[in-house]
Amino acid sequence: MLFDLRMEFKTIIIELNELNGSEDRILLWNQISNKLELVEDLVILSGFYLIRSFTPVFASWPQKISIMDSVVFTLESLLACTCTTITHMRSHMGNKDLDVILKNWKAGGLPNLKCLRLDSLMITDDGGHILGTTFRELNGTVIQTDDGSKKATIKIYAQSIEMSITPFK
Repeated sequence: MLFDLRMEFKTIIIELNELNGSEDRILLWNQISNKLELVEDLVILSGFYLIRSFTPVFASWPQKISIMDSVVFTLESLLACTCTTITHMRSHMGNKDLDVILKNWKAGGLPNLKCLRLDSLMITDDGGHILGTTFRELNGTVIQTDDGSKKATIKIYAQSIEMSITPFK
């Protein structure tokens, strides 16, 4: 009902475990999802034990999104995301997914993105190449879009990556 009033929200926190299996709750998610452009920061909490019977579909996107412990926020969801800031903690994405994300960004995907942080136990230094190099060698790397309009600095932490994007001047 608040969304119908076109109110804007600073932060909304949703726990997906509470939506699992209930038609009413899934309907509620769908109603919220249609109005996420009114939200500055969306935080989605979910456990590893969440059954994949509910995969949220995003009809719109907030400005920023933070996902914690979610098995239902997929590579496809991330690539479709129009947020400026994406934080995905305790993700199930690995090196191959990260390679796809970075190649997609270089080719012009994720056009609104200013910052990406991906934290996953599946990202390893022996898990395959990312942009033709190892995970560890990405630290400090500056990459740019194919059209040369933006550059991104990559920082590597234990099993996470942070990509900060700036337009070329």
